[in-house]
Amino acid sequence: MTVNYNQEVSSVNSFTFVKLLMTWRGSIWKSVKCELTMWILAFAVVQSVYRYLMTEDQQKFFEYAAVHLNVRLVHIPLTFMLGFFVTIVVDRWRSVFTNIGFIENVALSVGTLVSGTDHAAKVLRRTIIRYLVLSQVLVLRDISMRVRRRFPTMESLVTGGFLYRDELEKMYKCETMQCVFFEYNYSKTLQNE
Repeated sequence: MTVNYNQEVSSVNSFTFVKLLMTWRGSIWKSVKCELTMWILAFAVVQSVYRYLMTEDQQKFFEYAAVHLNVRLVHIPLTFMLGFFVTIVVDRWRSVFTNIGFIENVALSVGTLVSGTDHAAKVLRRTIIRYLVLSQVLVLRDISMRVRRRFPTMESLVTGGFLYRDELEKMYKCETMQCVFFEYNYSKTLQNE
């Protein structure tokens, strides 16, 4: 979720950074609270066992093992492994971003391929683009709460100008999963005519 921090940042004082860190809604603490709690508990358990349950010889062996493991950690190329991890994460986000159906390229293609300057060609281009925008709004209604609030019902799509009444009646007749693809198929039919 995107959280707007403009108001807090604009009134800068010495505690603004701490205040931003402690803001719970959308904060970094919220996303790492389980891992942080587990790490703190594990650290407390190891420290308690080391201080209160181990003898002096066991403590020396534990210190020797810790130093030995720390020296051996240098041989593991941690930055190399971290680079692979970052590459995997960036590739995943890139694939998510490239799979989003942006309509700008399709709109440019429709503007190029549907030729003509008469009224029928203009209406055809406008209708195809309107159907593409409508299908994008239908998909985003299921993903984004902001779009769902803007278009809560199918009637609001008619009010917004994305859909006409007769088209809404046709959409009510189709099955649920096919409603998103209804506009694509209908625009393809219009293009073929």
